[in-house]
Amino acid sequence: MIIFIYGADTFRSQRFLRELRDKFTRDVDPDANSFSFIDGSTAALSAIGERINTGSLFVKKRLVIIENIFQNKKNGILPDLLDYLKRIASSEDAVIIFRDEELNTKNRPLKADEKKLFNFLSQQPYSQEFKTLSDSQILTFIKKEAGAYHKDIGAPAASLLLNLSGNDLWAIAGHLKKLAFASTDKTITSGQVKELVSASYDENIFGLTDALSVKDKKLAAGLLAEQYAAGLSGEYLLTMLIRQFKILLQIRSALDRKISPADLASELKLHPFIIKKGALQARNFSAAALKNYLDRLIRLDFLNKKGRSDIATELTLLISGL
Repeated sequence: MIIFIYGADTFRSQRFLRELRDKFTRDVDPDANSFSFIDGSTAALSAIGERINTGSLFVKKRLVIIENIFQNKKNGILPDLLDYLKRIASSEDAVIIFRDEELNTKNRPLKADEKKLFNFLSQQPYSQEFKTLSDSQILTFIKKEAGAYHKDIGAPAASLLLNLSGNDLWAIAGHLKKLAFASTDKTITSGQVKELVSASYDENIFGLTDALSVKDKKLAAGLLAEQYAAGLSGEYLLTMLIRQFKILLQIRSALDRKISPADLASELKLHPFIIKKGALQARNFSAAALKNYLDRLIRLDFLNKKGRSDIATELTLLISGL
């Protein structure tokens, strides 16, 4: 079985991936003996085939998750992978999940070999694209997400949260978690959103990346500790840092190409507030420095998913190495 998950909305695609992984572990492989995660951006076809074909002595069916295969630059790998997948597509011995970000759009056009693989994967019965939600859909998401914490949120508070967060579901979900545990009240109010969320943009991820830009170890370590004390998970912080450095790299590139922040907000589909703050930060980094941070964070994310790293420890080491 082949499952293809992709789209610009990485929050919902990653949540769906986690649900699929948890269901497989719960129903098929409680000890996770037959689960493999592959960084598709760097993997060789031989390594992918080995993971798919190597089973456990205790569990016949295998789960193989391959992320970012369309970022792989190895010569000839995509056509060879396509041929391989066509041969094994009907096999029931393995569940193979491909997850990528935005593909086959104006922002991310596909080359010929990429297009052929994309067409094959997108035609699989369990292919699903996660497009960016509209404002009305995000408001529905906010209400449902609040309900998961047994909270209500009125329309004014939800609209304010949307305006402060843009269409960033990662930020919205993180803010809702903090709001849910910040008060015993049944309903999240506009006042609570204004107090907690607007402050968080000034002090949380923006503040942490500011500290990294000027190599202030003490401040960066203190801000990181504050986020953990506020109840945010390492996975959330890592995802937000990766997202922030991606945005900063895009902004840095745009500034170098003399593109205005207003045009960039439209191009990246982000709230002008985020672009404005990001533009101020991006000027403190070189493009090379941003790429270095991003590569290290992505590598940490990969190792964490394989259970080979501890996020809190690695982020602390990253800060101490400034």
